[in-house]
Amino acid sequence: MEFTAKQIAEYIQGVVVGDENAKVHTFAKIEEGVAGAISFLSNPKYMPYIYETQSSIVLVNKDFEPEQKVNSTFIKV
Repeated sequence: MEFTAKQIAEYIQGVVVGDENAKVHTFAKIEEGVAGAISFLSNPKYMPYIYETQSSIVLVNKDFEPEQKVNSTFIKV
């Protein structure tokens, strides 16, 4: 089953930052992210991975602001 960032954001009442049409079909740890995967960032010790992950979508805190360019679409919740 495949979902878009827009569909997920609507379901969890989040805000999409990036490509609302980004699609995912699997889950991955942020440090093991691959295209087509959704990951999350909750523990600050994993912050460096937000800039390296290949996950298509990453769930982040609503206050998160990246300090560098990122490749993933965020859903802020």
